[in-house]
Amino acid sequence: MSHQQNQEEENQEENQPELQQPDRQVALPPDVQAVLQAVAVLVRITYNIVMDHYAPLYINPPHDTSAFSGEDWVQELLAGHPERIRTELGVHRSTFIVLVKALQKVGLRASHNVSIEEQLSIFLYTAVTGLPCTHVGERFQQSPDTITKCVLMSSSICL
Repeated sequence: MSHQQNQEEENQEENQPELQQPDRQVALPPDVQAVLQAVAVLVRITYNIVMDHYAPLYINPPHDTSAFSGEDWVQELLAGHPERIRTELGVHRSTFIVLVKALQKVGLRASHNVSIEEQLSIFLYTAVTGLPCTHVGERFQQSPDTITKCVLMSSSICL
């Protein structure tokens, strides 16, 4: 290599911006850094949108997490002050017990997670309050589907 070529290379190196930092890492030009940051933000936003949309389909946290189950509430109503069951379910305790026995005679059975007393309570509570199934489900710690089945079954038997 000639002396003239070495000088030309040194001149070219002096004219180029310094891309290497003192710790030997290559520094990107500011415009490239800005583009990479924008891409990173877009990737993060896209990820969050996708996870917000699809995560509930695969990750289903328990909805009914109250320590007080519907069955516990019904038993508390039956054992508590006589006016309380009438206020909440619209019937006296003695009438409630008669209704449970009548439902048993016509063939209503407890399901694996809802007793006859709770099924009747769900029907009566819905009739008294007029609340939608989601609200009644929250009270009894049951799914809206279970609430709907209990209301429909009890109403069809009563008719």
